[in-house]
Amino acid sequence: MVPQHAKKDDQYDGLRQLFPDKKSVLIYPDDFDEANKDIVFSDLVDRHSGHFSDRRVAVLFRPGRYHNINFPVGYWTQVLGLGETPRDVVFTGQLGVYALPANTQNPNVGSLDTFWRSAENFTSQTSFVQDPVSKKWCVPIPSSNHLAAAKDTEDTTTTSPYSLYPVGDLADPEYGYPSQEVPNFSPQFGMMWAVSQAAPLRRVQIGGIEDSKKMNMNGNLHLSLGDNCASGGFLGNVHIANGYLLLGSQQQYCIRNCSVKQKAAGGAWSFVLIGSKSDGGESGDDDKQKKSPVKWAQKPGLDSPNVAYEETTRSCIEKPFLFFRAQDSKTLYLGIPKLQKNTVGINHDQMDEIERVPIEWSLDSTSKVRVFTPQHTYKECQKAADDGCHMVLNPGTYHWKKTLYISNSNQVVLGIGMATIQAPGDGSPCIHVASSAQGVRISGLSLEASAISTYKNSTLLQWGDDNKGKAVVGTTEASAANPGAIHDLYCFVGGRSLDRTVRVETMVKIFSNHVILDNIWLWRADHVKLKPGENPNRPELSEYHVTEYGECRCDVGLEVWGDHVTCYGLAVEHVYQDMVKWHGEYGQVLFYQSELPYDVSGSVYRKDVAGYRVHSSANHHVAKGVGVYSYFRDHKDVVVDSAVVHEAGTGFFENTFTVWLNGYRGLDSVINKEGEGTKEQGKPYVVPVYIASHCRSSIIAGPAGGWLLTWMASLWNFVWGKVSFVWNKLVSPSTDNCQQFKKEDGTASSPQQL
Repeated sequence: MVPQHAKKDDQYDGLRQLFPDKKSVLIYPDDFDEANKDIVFSDLVDRHSGHFSDRRVAVLFRPGRYHNINFPVGYWTQVLGLGETPRDVVFTGQLGVYALPANTQNPNVGSLDTFWRSAENFTSQTSFVQDPVSKKWCVPIPSSNHLAAAKDTEDTTTTSPYSLYPVGDLADPEYGYPSQEVPNFSPQFGMMWAVSQAAPLRRVQIGGIEDSKKMNMNGNLHLSLGDNCASGGFLGNVHIANGYLLLGSQQQYCIRNCSVKQKAAGGAWSFVLIGSKSDGGESGDDDKQKKSPVKWAQKPGLDSPNVAYEETTRSCIEKPFLFFRAQDSKTLYLGIPKLQKNTVGINHDQMDEIERVPIEWSLDSTSKVRVFTPQHTYKECQKAADDGCHMVLNPGTYHWKKTLYISNSNQVVLGIGMATIQAPGDGSPCIHVASSAQGVRISGLSLEASAISTYKNSTLLQWGDDNKGKAVVGTTEASAANPGAIHDLYCFVGGRSLDRTVRVETMVKIFSNHVILDNIWLWRADHVKLKPGENPNRPELSEYHVTEYGECRCDVGLEVWGDHVTCYGLAVEHVYQDMVKWHGEYGQVLFYQSELPYDVSGSVYRKDVAGYRVHSSANHHVAKGVGVYSYFRDHKDVVVDSAVVHEAGTGFFENTFTVWLNGYRGLDSVINKEGEGTKEQGKPYVVPVYIASHCRSSIIAGPAGGWLLTWMASLWNFVWGKVSFVWNKLVSPSTDNCQQFKKEDGTASSPQQL
């Protein structure tokens, strides 16, 4: 039984003490006119005013059932259900919470810039609206005239005039959707989340709630709108209880610990499914049928996307969140999910006692959880960190002149409403986690580069001390039992700042062992906000200022020195040198998306620069779904030898690929000078399997898709691996080989991590 929402009461008053700014944190239903079901932040929905806005917003839904809510989620906006489980906050009727392409006027752009938003911890059992004339199922698009008039305001509940935009012909195989004749497929029911990077959906259930009217419990998750291009994305701990996962025009997606009752359909290039399954069984169920991976609904004559599976999530730490318990509605808790091993499917269970920390309304100096706003000083925030308090940051931008130093184990820093920390001006990081601090969680934060005095060794997040991978304190076993975790971290160099000299050498550095990264986007801006009165410098390309060489400088996205570092969903874009530098052993990256810089010339961009580099020290590296895209916009003399470079003795890559997006061609091969160079725009060039051992590397490359090539690659590498194994034993018994990457049946697998 879903509880009905409450009116203003002690619970609301307590929330207001924690989150005092009614412009940045809004509580539903208390802060809204319930007669008006529209929740439209017009200035943030509009791409012109929202894209690089300074505003940050979180909307908190108290436990209850909400009918016919119309909430298009715009830029820099987060939707948070405050229940202990997703079934405690339920949206029914039409629309509910959804995200639309930022530019429906140009489907070739569509959702490609639909960034910086998120939704968590609720159930959506909603339908689209039907056009009374065409009878097509549609979503409402606020008219451009209305948004232009409202973009300079901070409307929160504006009743907008809309135009209806068809979701698409849901029986049309062009979009990869199942036919309407397929059992259990009800196309009018579902949730729309048509986004790209930095726009996760977490701890959400789609459909599956039965009420007294016995309404249709089906519900599909739509990750694109019609033929609007999209470049996502991340799903974590999402349960599609009765319907389909419809990817449509999405280029790529990372799908971790999700459960899909039916199948996935559509999609273009690359999808990685980690610990995700069909048939809706619960995590930990040994029934093999319930643990079967999500299947793709293939259409005859259409290419299937490249799909990489990781059967289980070997080390999973879900993101911290805020909630009320049904048994104790007057206490707000910080939920800190514990480490889980070898998980499959969702975990929407209630929190154990050790996973929940009560938040005191008074927030005195003895509180275990402290809540901060941008008006608090750096000194106050650092004192809470030194005292070992968990920290919750309200929406807004924090202008700290010094680094927040985290030295206590098991500490949480959680941002809500896209809380943003601007880097200190001396090149030191926004946050530094000490090597001695285990089990730390850094979640829900955006880190922004500044104009800095010292470029060398500058970074936005440093995890561990600069020891180049050598342990400082503690043991590997200790950190393996209590790894650190980073959730929904977005770093950006340029964008909203009018100062184009902002810069940072490396966005994120990881020196500690056993750290889990869960949805990370590291973005050097390819376009930035216009100055007052400024016109776009390349109007044929963008309505913004497109960055030119030297502006918003950044050399490296992610550099990893620690061992046993795992990434579930990593994206790095437009930096000037190797985009990822990996030095530590036993690294694992499941889903990687990147774009090489647009603005470089051959005179400054070396041929040996890589979109992803595994250094010689990084043995036993595993990566699946590794995509490196090129758009050399300004110069045709740029040539890159290999999109991916693997220098270590052992390693495993699955579905490594390149795509020539636009501009001039410049990628000569996929990995280690193997695999076909890009020759045709928009087509992925794929190496299905690449295995390296000390004795050799082996590869079978081919076009997108093709189960036969993958099978042949596995067979070839198995046979060759047996020969290598015997040779290594005869010549050098201590030499590593690639047998660790084989299952008993000889098919390709990946080594145990963490």
